[in-house]
Amino acid sequence: MTPRERMLIAYRHGQPDAVPVSPEIWDATAIAVSGRPFHELVGPFAQAPWWQTHLAAFEYFGADAWILAAPGETEGQRAMRTSVSRFLDEATIETHTTYRTPHGELRAVSHTTPAYADWLVNHPVKRWPIDMDAYADFFFTDPATADLAEIDHVIDGVGEKGLVTPLLGDLFTSFLGTVREGGMAQTIFDLIDEPEYCARLNARYTGHLSAQARRILERTKAQALFIHGGYAGLPMINREIFRQWDAPVLAAVSAVCREFHTPLHLHQHGYVIPIMDDLIVAGVSLVCPLLPPPQGDVHDLASVKQRFGRRLALKGNVDPSAVLLHGRVADVERAVERCIRDAAAGGGFILGTADSTIVGTPFENIRAFVEAGRKYGGY
Repeated sequence: MTPRERMLIAYRHGQPDAVPVSPEIWDATAIAVSGRPFHELVGPFAQAPWWQTHLAAFEYFGADAWILAAPGETEGQRAMRTSVSRFLDEATIETHTTYRTPHGELRAVSHTTPAYADWLVNHPVKRWPIDMDAYADFFFTDPATADLAEIDHVIDGVGEKGLVTPLLGDLFTSFLGTVREGGMAQTIFDLIDEPEYCARLNARYTGHLSAQARRILERTKAQALFIHGGYAGLPMINREIFRQWDAPVLAAVSAVCREFHTPLHLHQHGYVIPIMDDLIVAGVSLVCPLLPPPQGDVHDLASVKQRFGRRLALKGNVDPSAVLLHGRVADVERAVERCIRDAAAGGGFILGTADSTIVGTPFENIRAFVEAGRKYGGY
């Protein structure tokens, strides 16, 4: 069975020939594996598509690849956005972006470093809701004009080495918190102060992501779709906010996915146990990364599997800080063995890290993670 087949069966809550072994490997580790300067791989001066660097890191460690792809910008977005970038120092690229829209001009500043690409340090939406109207002009351009060719290009390039999940976007509250000056704290005030405006925006966002999901599933080879929870995690928000503003997005997209018999993957930070039933009702197929304390609440993976594992596939839970970054090889092996023992029975489980590997994570620990997964993960 190939890595792609193995992962897709787990996404569909089945039992493959072995537990898929797929640590989260993002910018810092993949760049370190490559040995190339970060600016050649991520950010505005990148010389190669990121998915190639990402895939090479999974291959280096012998893991089942999990790769993201995304639709290209629409024609309208290309017309409205311009960017200028420069090096602030040898480890920081600063990008100034201007959005020229029918509702006015917006400006934003982002930084790209060896650890993270395009991190906003100055957000485009400062005056609410005036600037949000302008950003909506940019964001909600016709998804039918977005270029989808890159999605199939990535799927073909990855082949049987892993699963490619096109990224639809963030949950609604994270979408707001990402572009809003003041982040999620200010976003919560906006939701409270302007509920009618936010409700209209939420409906528009939900429809936009649903339309994008349908177009991807109609026109590409995608076999699973992905939504990023981003900042929309407990306790940054509470369950009531999640139910009102974020769950409807998941429900609408999952309804499209069901039409195409396609699983929906949600990456949800923070505490997840209080909203697991909500995720199931909304139609999520697989949730990751199942963070243990203190970042999350999945300290007993066996209990989570017992309570929810018949209705929802699971991925993650090996601590990337305490275990992979600071632990020894023996600690990694024990953590992997525990996760497989607690959650692999019956299928519907992918061995993964509880979020991305961290800057400085020893390569021998990542190798130990994969080797232990292969050792203990046979069905």
